[in-house]
Amino acid sequence: MTTPSGTGIIIGRFQVFELNAVHDQLIESVRQKHKHTLIFLSTNPAPSDRNPLEWAFRGQMFYEKYGESVPVYEMPDLPDDRIWSQELDRRIMALRPEGEVILYGSREDFVDRYSGRFQTAALDAPEGDLPEDIVVEGAASPRDFRAGVLYSTLRRYPTVYPTVDIAVFRPGYRDILLARKENETKFRLPGGFTDPSDDSYEMAALRELGEECGDIEVAELTYLGSCRIDDWRYRDSMDTVITHLYACVITDGEPEPNDDIAELRWFEVDKLRATHFVSEHQPLFELLQEFWQEEH
Repeated sequence: MTTPSGTGIIIGRFQVFELNAVHDQLIESVRQKHKHTLIFLSTNPAPSDRNPLEWAFRGQMFYEKYGESVPVYEMPDLPDDRIWSQELDRRIMALRPEGEVILYGSREDFVDRYSGRFQTAALDAPEGDLPEDIVVEGAASPRDFRAGVLYSTLRRYPTVYPTVDIAVFRPGYRDILLARKENETKFRLPGGFTDPSDDSYEMAALRELGEECGDIEVAELTYLGSCRIDDWRYRDSMDTVITHLYACVITDGEPEPNDDIAELRWFEVDKLRATHFVSEHQPLFELLQEFWQEEH
């Protein structure tokens, strides 16, 4: 058996709620080769689904498992891989590592991107060994679970949710299509939240139009502006909604209510008032007025 020597440094995120058997196996494979094993945890200043846990929490996870035998350090993400590699080298050298140094990490996220001075080795688990997605069906400590959810929610950045709304006119701009939802007595413009799969706000607008108004065709969209929406779901919240308003002319098809729309109705533009709209869409009525005055 080869005598452990030098220093092995593992670079990774370890964005998990606990170390599993695969992590243990990979870490142990490095410890068997080296006299000293260190871990650098990558961090990112923008919380996201890829970086939900701060590095201190992940560092505590390693401390509980390995004590002081596997020291843990922070390595912030940087926008340039070359500069990131230089900064990682600087932090490693500041620790005065003993003997030959080898850096370990996943091939895609580390080895192929690192351009520093040290030797690297891929540390990837076979795909079949990776655990399935976590499904939370309960918690050993409900109190701690609730505390974690609250901490995560309150620590994230305020979110602006982008939405799209579409004013559909008949040719001549004398009639506009409005939608009514269940349990509402007033109307709104068709529209909804953008999706990560949308390539543009225009694509999102056409998608929402099809989902709510059925198989219709419209002419080219015209962007009218944007405004904050007083969505009741986000009142007294740090989050808010800002919508992008478009106008178009229907060219083919008959609108039919779909999705969460209970009714679609054509309104004469000249007789339309702000009071016809639900409160959160009344600012859109104001944006529309100047447009349709120009069009007819």
